[in-house]
Amino acid sequence: MKLSEIKALIMFQTSNDAEDVGDFLPYLLNYINEGYDRLVLAYADEHVTSASTGYPSLSGDSDVPNIPEWSHKGIADWATWLVYKNGNPNKQQRGMAFRYSAEEIARLIIASGGLAVETSGVKTTNFTNIPT
Repeated sequence: MKLSEIKALIMFQTSNDAEDVGDFLPYLLNYINEGYDRLVLAYADEHVTSASTGYPSLSGDSDVPNIPEWSHKGIADWATWLVYKNGNPNKQQRGMAFRYSAEEIARLIIASGGLAVETSGVKTTNFTNIPT
């Protein structure tokens, strides 16, 4: 999923609160990269950086997260949670489903072993017990 598609998904997920777009739109890219960072940490035990590393932050609409395709929705879900998190109690409650979804995707990444590494013909993972 490209960054533009992640943004579109967030806009779809928050369509009931179109009046708030002006409030959260300036922060949307930060929210997306925070969600991406959480999943990269679960996947590769690294952080997203602004430098050209294996996991650079997303900035251009054609950028694609460097984690498994099936987990990209978790980035949008986390960003949607952050949009709702600072709202009134009703919005916070509405956002909890997106938070739980993002956390479940991170849990599934950890359960699948994240980024597998092969050393001396033995396949291991970079981590085994990151707390959730």
